[in-house]
Amino acid sequence: MKQEKASIGRVTRSSTLGFVGVVRLPEPDVPTFGSFCRAEAQRGQSWVIGLIYNISIEDDAFARQVATADSLTPEQLADTRFNRQVPVEFSALAVGFQNGRDLYYSLPPQPPLTLAPIHAMSSGEVGSFTERLDFIPLILSAVEVPADELIAASLRLATTARSENERRAFLVRAGAECARLLPHDLVRLSQLLRSLGA
Repeated sequence: MKQEKASIGRVTRSSTLGFVGVVRLPEPDVPTFGSFCRAEAQRGQSWVIGLIYNISIEDDAFARQVATADSLTPEQLADTRFNRQVPVEFSALAVGFQNGRDLYYSLPPQPPLTLAPIHAMSSGEVGSFTERLDFIPLILSAVEVPADELIAASLRLATTARSENERRAFLVRAGAECARLLPHDLVRLSQLLRSLGA
């Protein structure tokens, strides 16, 4: 994967299960739920691939004080939202890693270190990684993660990394994989397939 792309944030804490990063607003590539990202690990020898599953905007004493005002001017809103650069914290679930050109659909051997750069994955990188759907079991087995919503959001995003005539076939294949992994939970599977639009 290309390493020269600007980072969307830096790691603040991590484990082999995933990592947490912080980016400051305003930022053109603020992470979105279900998007793929990667964080440098093993001194740049590998990249941990993550799926963003939680985004929180931190507050501060000034923001709380301003929020209690009866009315806010456009200038006050702009100062709070843009000039003060409110930090945004996002959590990513590890769903694989890359070592050289090889992709692995398992937990990484080591987590990213603190302050390691985090990059949004390009459309081409997402397309390559999602050629195999072996990352879905890692999402299903994760605890304290909205697994079904995360699967649906990441697969919908993965369709945009494909040409128009490939998208339907990809969703059908993804739906079949979900059916294989959830054979005894038809209610859950049905809801997931509806979210996919498959």
